[in-house]
Amino acid sequence: MEHLVLRAAPRNVATKGELNKNRREGRIPAVIYGGGKPAQSIFVYTAEYEKILKHITESTIITIDLEGKKIDAFVKDHQRDPVEKNLLHVDFVEIQAGKKLHAKVEIKLNGIPKGVRDGGILETLVHDIEVECDPSVLPEKIEVDISNMEANQPLYVRDLPAMKDVKVLTSPDMVLATVKFARQEVEAVSAAEAAPAAEAGATGTGEAQSAGDAKASSTTEAKS
Repeated sequence: MEHLVLRAAPRNVATKGELNKNRREGRIPAVIYGGGKPAQSIFVYTAEYEKILKHITESTIITIDLEGKKIDAFVKDHQRDPVEKNLLHVDFVEIQAGKKLHAKVEIKLNGIPKGVRDGGILETLVHDIEVECDPSVLPEKIEVDISNMEANQPLYVRDLPAMKDVKVLTSPDMVLATVKFARQEVEAVSAAEAAPAAEAGATGTGEAQSAGDAKASSTTEAKS
């Protein structure tokens, strides 16, 4: 994906009325934290931010162009109005070049597992992992081909493809996804439930036969 650039402007206004006026005019109040410097108050442009928002994850690095000054950052968070859903504020975290960072990277599972094609159901348990690396080699996402994944064959963190200069912090034994056979489980439960009923039926038949034998015996004795 092409490198994402977001234009920004300095923000000096602070009153609620002034901030709302800027929002109506298409500018979102924002703050850039980190980088070993004091926080910077800025405006970003609503249309531009909404456009890139469709293409970013927690590990996507974007460049904020603050009137010619380039700042690499993550989108840390943004707030929307709970009713109108329009953007109210954005928080960015600046990245320092040459300094390792911790970040969450999305796991993207590609293909339809063999176990699913055989009738199983894919369960995705974890959607991202935590890594440590230099910002220049941070992967935006990690893609895994699961086409050959069998039923009851878990996909572990240790099964992910190796990434040069990227240290995975998440436990290698964590299960990311697995394929289960729901149909077999239902059949097993049905069989287990049917067994006591069959036993009860057999017992009831035995008791009825015993009662019938006793009745016949009584009738014979009476005739004698």
